[in-house]
Amino acid sequence: MLIRSLFLAGLVYLLALTAWAHGPARGPNGGQMQDVAGAHVELVAHGGEIAVYLFNAENKPMPAQGAAATVTVLAHGKQETVTLQPGEGNVLRGRGSITAQPGMKVVVSLTLPGQRPQLGRYAPLD
Repeated sequence: MLIRSLFLAGLVYLLALTAWAHGPARGPNGGQMQDVAGAHVELVAHGGEIAVYLFNAENKPMPAQGAAATVTVLAHGKQETVTLQPGEGNVLRGRGSITAQPGMKVVVSLTLPGQRPQLGRYAPLD
């Protein structure tokens, strides 16, 4: 019985380490990165600005022209939806009234050319 308990405790410990080691990835701009719509999408929140950077499967920048995105920001007990506009290179940007803070949640709705909208959920400052 003692051996079984020790085995189970060790297994739980290893699983916890694995989950901790594979937390949200950080992108080259310091933001949280996830797979959305077949692309690697990095979200950076600073002040009232939200920026979404697009990368292909090899982490090479993808042009933002032709992409459409909105973000729904949940912070300070408020919710705000911001439409992002393509900028130069691989970035879409938008500005809202909610200031970035730890604990905020952001849902990105991204539509790449020729694709259906896809969602990504972020906690960019956690």
